[in-house]
Amino acid sequence: MQDMDWSVASTVSSIPGISTIGTVLGVAVQYTEFSGFDDFERLSVPRLKDTGLKSPFNHSVPCMQNTNLYEIAIQGFSMSQYDIVSSFNVYKAVYAVAHALHNILQCDSGLCQKYKVQPWEVPESLCSPECPYGHRKLMTGQHKCCFDCMACPAATFLNKTGYTFCQVCARDYWSEAESETCKKRAELYLPWGAPLTTALLIYLGVTLFLTLGTAVIFLFNLSTPVVKSAGGKTCLLMLASLTVASCSTLCHFNRPSHIGCLLKQPLFIISFTVCLACVTVRSFQVYGALFISLL
Repeated sequence: MQDMDWSVASTVSSIPGISTIGTVLGVAVQYTEFSGFDDFERLSVPRLKDTGLKSPFNHSVPCMQNTNLYEIAIQGFSMSQYDIVSSFNVYKAVYAVAHALHNILQCDSGLCQKYKVQPWEVPESLCSPECPYGHRKLMTGQHKCCFDCMACPAATFLNKTGYTFCQVCARDYWSEAESETCKKRAELYLPWGAPLTTALLIYLGVTLFLTLGTAVIFLFNLSTPVVKSAGGKTCLLMLASLTVASCSTLCHFNRPSHIGCLLKQPLFIISFTVCLACVTVRSFQVYGALFISLL
């Protein structure tokens, strides 16, 4: 909470990072006229000016905030130029500091129990406790010490306090939510020499042998009635798509590569879609032939 002039000043609002201090409330101080003060000034200032005494102060740089009634009379200033409200604010600030020192030094009737103040003896304003590791600060109040603690999401970490943002893990690292550190990603894949890889490759070889063998038989007997009734060239396209879909499984073995990751999904999806399309077309052909024969 600050004075209204401070809170709306463009110089303050343009300070980098000023938005992180929280909400700023400006308070407009109502001006109250001092009854009888103008009459006192009108009578006293000319009288002091006519005394002819020399001022003990330097008048080269007049300062209306650090003066007295005698100075005003000597320099010929009018009290209308004197900012009483600002002077009273300065007075209150000095008075507050004096009272704070009075309490810290344990003073009473001009005598103080202490004459030196250590930094740790100064009271600290604390609205919210520090956030634990893995949590960032979210400013919620009008003061920097008032905030909520938000857990860092997955793939981020934070091992320091007082930060308003979480750090992102490196490319080859990962983390759970509320993490203090990132963990290195573990690589899990089927190497070529693994027993499971060998078994799958044998199964793949048998599948390819049967598929290609069937395709060769159909190709050499393409003009026969049996092959034509089975679908002819449509069956060859179906067998070719099944062969490509089976070969796409080779991209899943050994350490993943950029080319393998790009090819394995499109190869399987496109080839299997072609196979299903051939089955659908052949089903419509058979249904159409039966429907026509029944007419």
